[in-house]
Amino acid sequence: MIQSPTGDAEKDAEDNLSLAGPLFNVQLGRRDGRVSQASRVEGNLPLPTFNVIQLNTMFARHNLTQLDMIALSGAHTLGFSHCNRFANRIYSFSSSSRVDPSLDPNYAQQLMDACPQNVDPNIAINMDPVTPRTFDNVYYQNLVAGKGLFTSDQVLFTDTSTQSTVNDFANNPGDFNGAFITAMRKLGQTGVKTGNQGEIRRDCTAFN
Repeated sequence: MIQSPTGDAEKDAEDNLSLAGPLFNVQLGRRDGRVSQASRVEGNLPLPTFNVIQLNTMFARHNLTQLDMIALSGAHTLGFSHCNRFANRIYSFSSSSRVDPSLDPNYAQQLMDACPQNVDPNIAINMDPVTPRTFDNVYYQNLVAGKGLFTSDQVLFTDTSTQSTVNDFANNPGDFNGAFITAMRKLGQTGVKTGNQGEIRRDCTAFN
């Protein structure tokens, strides 16, 4: 949501008008919280190093299934990451392999070229190297090709318990869109505040 028509955010989001993706109705009426602290993020969002078990555990806390988790991970078809969030995959993966062997070699080299060691941490890399400005199922095709940026992305294909769903979403955009809509609606019903909890903000960017 962009509140000010003259802010930098609107200029940066200019291309969002053509990001594509599924259309669905969003339920209204969620109350806003009265606490907003960066320290509360840890433990509530998955880390880029998570494996499937860790991902499932975190999503299950919010009554989301493995299918929901895989579908919501598809949001990584958009956005970017700073180099330090995945540098371990291209420079210090393990004692036996400097580069994560699940990475496509050409993609790994592209990442090293874009993110040399000790690089400026402000450099950002597209989460989806193929269609970074389109909401589509290419994210899953990237995983099949070894082009998942985070460990938590690529494990969705390398882990046998999730691989079939990734293959399905990679080949059937309608299946992905349907699962994504279902998961987003469930996510919107997580942690809903009722009664005197929270508030309805007069200004979305600040507490009342």
